[in-house]
Parts: sequence; C-alpha cells; structure tokens
Amino acid sequence: MEPYSSSGDAVIDLVDIAPAFAFVVSEGLVPGASNYQPQAFGNAVVVMVGAPLSLRFERDRGQVFVDAGSNAVGWHKLEYALEFVDDSITPQQLGEPPDATAMANLLRVHWDQVVNLFRDEQRTSEFQAFARQKSAALLSKIFSKP
Repeated sequence: MEPYSSSGDAVIDLVDIAPAFAFVVSEGLVPGASNYQPQAFGNAVVVMVGAPLSLRFERDRGQVFVDAGSNAVGWHKLEYALEFVDDSITPQQLGEPPDATAMANLLRVHWDQVVNLFRDEQRTSEFQAFARQKSAALLSKIFSKP
C-alpha cells in the first residue's frame, strides 16, 4: 500500500526514511500522511497510524527524528517514551541526536510496553509530565548562558 502524499509530488515510504522501523507494519501500523520535498534537502515526513499509538518519522537534512503519539496525547519524542518505559535506557545510549536504528531496536524489544503506555490513561498522564520535564531540561541546556 502506498502512503498518501500530501505534497502532490513524489511519494515517500517508511523504508525510505527509517528502514530499521519496517517491523512496525507487522505490528499493525499503516501508512498515513506523508510529505517529501526533494528540493529541500530531501526532507520528508511519514506518519504510521495505529491504535493506540502512531509514529511520525521526520527526515531533516539527513537526520531522522521519531515521535510517538495519539490524538489524546499529542506527539512526544520516541526516545522519551523508551526512557519512560525502561529507566535503564539513557540519552547517552541513544546518541545525540538519537540514532534511529538504536531506537528501532529498543522499540522492537519494548513494543508491548510502549503500546500499553498509550492505552493506560494514568501512565499516559505520568508520561506527559515526564516528557515536559525532559523537554524543559533540553531547552534549558540549549539556551543556557555560558
């Protein structure tokens, strides 16, 4: 099945952006919206839709960023979800910026935990607070005065 291209131009697929995540198709996620901009450094976005969570893959100048989310929760960095379900996972383990293949491997191992995170309203609320805290710390690090 080819994904819908909101750009009206070339169609892009998950394997074009993050091939290590191809396994999510067998977990029930299906292609949603996609956008490919060859004139803008090949930047692209593909959303894989599922219940209770969806994944958004964004390639920006060759770097791949992955978000996990749902209509109820909104989008959050996948690395935050992985760190939340397994506190032994560290930002250092994932790299800076996070390595897509490392995240895919960890998501494969923790798939059920991440899916269940988005099913449980209490855990989702705790995760949102965790993600806000992580984002605030990141912004503080980026914009701190030397």
